[in-house]
Amino acid sequence: ANHVTGTAIGGSAYAHGPNDTAIGSNARVDADGSTAVGANTQIAAVATNAVAMGEGAQVSAASGTAIGQGARASAQGAVALGQGSVADRANTVSVGSVGGERQVANVAAGTRATDAVNKGQLDNGVAAANSYTDSRYNAMADSFETYQGDIEDRLRRQNRRLDRQGAMSSAMLNMAASVGGIATQNRVGAGVGFQNGESALSVGYQRAISPRATLTVGGALSGDDRSIGMGAGFGW
Repeated sequence: ANHVTGTAIGGSAYAHGPNDTAIGSNARVDADGSTAVGANTQIAAVATNAVAMGEGAQVSAASGTAIGQGARASAQGAVALGQGSVADRANTVSVGSVGGERQVANVAAGTRATDAVNKGQLDNGVAAANSYTDSRYNAMADSFETYQGDIEDRLRRQNRRLDRQGAMSSAMLNMAASVGGIATQNRVGAGVGFQNGESALSVGYQRAISPRATLTVGGALSGDDRSIGMGAGFGW
């Protein structure tokens, strides 16, 4: 030991500063307030208040902890747990290394915002999220189907109205044509029309007021649709 409050036990063990402890063959502590336990453990000069336990464990950053054979902590406040574990990010806990990962088993379910979540909690959370998503999707799908049905119904009704209007136009045309060649003072005509399964009836009356003037009234119907018109004609 290099200080009155330091402790070094073991062949070539070295404790540099106050409150340092080095236990084990070649255990070496070069920083103040640090502890190294195990053969060939090392704590660098900048790694104050650090702990290294296990053969060959190393700490090279302040407040780091390495526990396990060959474990290494190289970032401030980092903790390496287990043989060969590497903690190289500040204020993190590592239980393995790249290519040497480990599972953390028997983790209790977290209860606070900063607690770890175990797989059971994660699975339940995913299941709840999926259930919510499915219910929202089904509700949206039902609404869309209802909306789609309403649109299709409106389009069908509109198509029927268009066909009725077409049938009424045809009926009016045929009604007018049927009396076009009659040269009497009073004329009555009728016509029917058809379009895409819809039918219409048209009836009209024309009165010759004089040899040079006429008055006409007529109408057509198809289902719930009605149409009526009046007209007058003059000539000279």
